[in-house]
Amino acid sequence: MITRLVNPDGVQHYAKGALAAINPVTSAPSTPLEMASFIDSFGVSLMPRTSAMQGVVAGLNILAARLIARAVEAGHDRVVSPQATLTASLAVRALVGGTGTALERLPEREGETLWRAGARSAGNILRAAAIGGAIYDVGTYLQRRYPSQRLSRPLVLSALALGGLGFWASKRIIARRQAIQSWPVPQVNKLGPAVATTAVVAGAGAGVGKAFVGSRNLIIGYFGPGVTKNLMARATNAGLWALAASTLYNAGVGYIGRANEKIDPGYAAEPTTPLVSGSTDSYLDFRDLGQQGRRYVTDVITDDLIEEVMEEPAVAHPIRTYVGYNTEPVYLTGRAELALAEMDRAGAFDRSYLLLVSPTGTGWIDHTMIEAAEFLTRGDIATCAIQYGRYPSFLSLQKVALGRRQFRLLLWGVKQRLAGLPDEKRPKVLIFGESLGAWASSDVLMYQGIGGFDHYGVDRALWVGLPGLAKWSRNGMARGSSDLVPEGTVGVFDNPEQLMALSDEERDRLRAVILSHDNDPIANVVPDMAIRRPDWLGDEQGRGVPDTMDWIPIVTFLHTAIDAANAMVTVPGEFLSFGHDYRADMAQFVHLAYHFPATSDDQLRRINETLKLLEIDRAQRISAKHKEVAPPAPSHRVVAGVPVQSTRADGAQWRRSLQGLSRQDGTVQ
Repeated sequence: MITRLVNPDGVQHYAKGALAAINPVTSAPSTPLEMASFIDSFGVSLMPRTSAMQGVVAGLNILAARLIARAVEAGHDRVVSPQATLTASLAVRALVGGTGTALERLPEREGETLWRAGARSAGNILRAAAIGGAIYDVGTYLQRRYPSQRLSRPLVLSALALGGLGFWASKRIIARRQAIQSWPVPQVNKLGPAVATTAVVAGAGAGVGKAFVGSRNLIIGYFGPGVTKNLMARATNAGLWALAASTLYNAGVGYIGRANEKIDPGYAAEPTTPLVSGSTDSYLDFRDLGQQGRRYVTDVITDDLIEEVMEEPAVAHPIRTYVGYNTEPVYLTGRAELALAEMDRAGAFDRSYLLLVSPTGTGWIDHTMIEAAEFLTRGDIATCAIQYGRYPSFLSLQKVALGRRQFRLLLWGVKQRLAGLPDEKRPKVLIFGESLGAWASSDVLMYQGIGGFDHYGVDRALWVGLPGLAKWSRNGMARGSSDLVPEGTVGVFDNPEQLMALSDEERDRLRAVILSHDNDPIANVVPDMAIRRPDWLGDEQGRGVPDTMDWIPIVTFLHTAIDAANAMVTVPGEFLSFGHDYRADMAQFVHLAYHFPATSDDQLRRINETLKLLEIDRAQRISAKHKEVAPPAPSHRVVAGVPVQSTRADGAQWRRSLQGLSRQDGTVQ
């Protein structure tokens, strides 16, 4: 072996082998399709990308192309033997490509079934795989027909091919940058780092695939011959891999969920007003509210600030109630009952408006929305939210069912509580949800449509950034295409101007307002788009959707799914109306959707200016390393409560009771 390495012929042999492995045409039958998918990954999509995200998209594109090409190649090899002539192989490729072309030309029909759309997409894929296979056949034939005795020719040809791919990809990066609006934070996308990330993703995917096949073969060998045993072995292998993946996932999200117990120095002091949860008078321990809950109740605006901004007397000090996951981590019924008791204690049912909020996966609530509502109602509002998860929304999809059941319990409990009040004293019940919170809360009313509003005693709802995966969206009710939604009762809007263009009568008829940007990938991505062109990429593309963006089966789905991870890049105080950032639209939508009291243009302007300043202060409190340098929240500008003497909460109540920790200072009793 050592002799071959030091021998010039041996060096040339290994060099040729390395060049053959990276040849973008002849290294494998799937390579041409993989390279085409790699170039497609640099195409225009909804959101700007960093180099790392570009590399992830490219790696996933390559893996998808590899799976497809290998499946097509397996069918090709059953028909054409390895010893067949080039003509015979190309004839089969032409037959496959012709079949694919015929399927691809099936005309698109409005409301067509997934089967028809899938057949057309399968045709597109078959045609692309056949062309890629033909390129491979011709390339390998030429290599055999005209073999190279020297290293120079394969070196030059591979370099030219790879250089051409790099040049093409660079041009596409420039086209992306010109076609897509930028975030305030630069999203640097360079070819070198993107290619490196692509190699890591594609290599990791290939490694996992080989490990899966290897373990499957070992288990098949252990079980022995026979069809039944073979099926049992395959099922066992799949089950073991599923168990390992589930274990790793749960360990990962459990670690991420620990952020819920982190106590920010700027949010370590208990609220002093009894009108929010976590105060001394509250039924709920401040530490149990979670990181997002502590921020939420601390940042309640005061009646003094309302009067300063609105330049008129405030009706009342706003009420904010919040039940953290750790308050009752096992029983969702217990969390709903605590929420009702807390609202009763704080006097929430005496306000004119009762806003029930479904938070996102981490328990986060859009402060811009809540603060706008508190200003617009002059403080005559009480809000209530219950945390159902502790992880980012993209890791909390499995929590939607829990959030839905929990929100249903809250709605029903509020309805029963209000049933004992005279009609003239009942507050208007409003619903709000953003992103995953919109999904969980809209699902509660899904089966009953607008009738569900009356069933639960809900006046109006505002859902922002409603995911395309939500059942409300998937069943067509978001677009008013269901029998359960009378015409004009649900509206989907991209910007405030569309809502303001309606007449007063049309706005009065709306019960559910859905704010969904045309270029929000979270609202747009659905599994169907892997095989069917979505409506938002039709003849008339909406605001923010690049004109040069086109639909490619599977590829566009992967693009949009990855874009969803980069759909909201915010700078405190810089409100945008782009992607999943709805802050610039929020105040006007809150005002119009809920039919809050009349507000002048000057008041709306001052509200928006104040919302930006409050967000800047909030960002400084969150990032502060010590409480002394954190700007005080509005409710703490006079006096603050006793800070929690710890950087982390001690977990749920049952854990603290076992450890003997007191509520007041976290010391052992």
